[in-house]
Amino acid sequence: MIHMLKNIRQIFARRFDDAYFNAAVSVAASMCNSETFSAYKCRHYGQSIALCGAGPSLSEYKPIEGAIHIALNRALMRKEIKFDYFIADDWEGIRFFQDTLLKYPCEKFFGHQIGCEYIRQIPESFRIDSNAKRYYTDSYMLGGHKSRFICDIDKMAIGNFPNIALSAMQIVLFMRPSKIYLVGCDASSNGHFFDKSPDEPQMLKKEMQQFLSGDQTIQKWLELKSFIEAFYPDIEVISINPVGLKGLFHDVYQ
Repeated sequence: MIHMLKNIRQIFARRFDDAYFNAAVSVAASMCNSETFSAYKCRHYGQSIALCGAGPSLSEYKPIEGAIHIALNRALMRKEIKFDYFIADDWEGIRFFQDTLLKYPCEKFFGHQIGCEYIRQIPESFRIDSNAKRYYTDSYMLGGHKSRFICDIDKMAIGNFPNIALSAMQIVLFMRPSKIYLVGCDASSNGHFFDKSPDEPQMLKKEMQQFLSGDQTIQKWLELKSFIEAFYPDIEVISINPVGLKGLFHDVYQ
């Protein structure tokens, strides 16, 4: 009986510790994201933004004149495009070109994924050296893709998803452009336009490609479409040279 009571006390103690930690992280996320994103609300109202993922179709993209360009992960390696912003939240996806990223002249956002393994978090020292702004993403993806899209990214953690383009879209929508061009967001298992990543284990790369192109990811894109129609009906989303997202938004081929 005493042993049972001891186990019960230990269970409740762990739950209390977890609840306390989660509450503290939620406060930290709110404060950090407020500091990072408050100045970006409606910053690009009425303009066009091209959100560039690193899918193979990025190689076919002809830069749209006058559009604000945002690079996700290794899309920054596309030298023909002058990027205005860079977004990443996974060290494994950017460390192999960290020297280029460190020097690249654009505004940078580095995400901190709540609950993610340390090895995947972008080092705080590198963020500081890169002069990048920090933001939090939630932990619900760890429970089976349960994250939700949010409007108030300046008040709470951004919804975290298996494809960073889904997370980054919440930042882009917050900037209130009139048009969003999805470029290189292929949602397929065909790799990247630029696969030179010597430090990335081939097995990990294969597993990640399968993960990113799964049915759950496509389902989240469908959920994003409904979210945009409900909260940002005045923003037009256009897929450039679409692959996995064909037929989901307005398709344009170059």
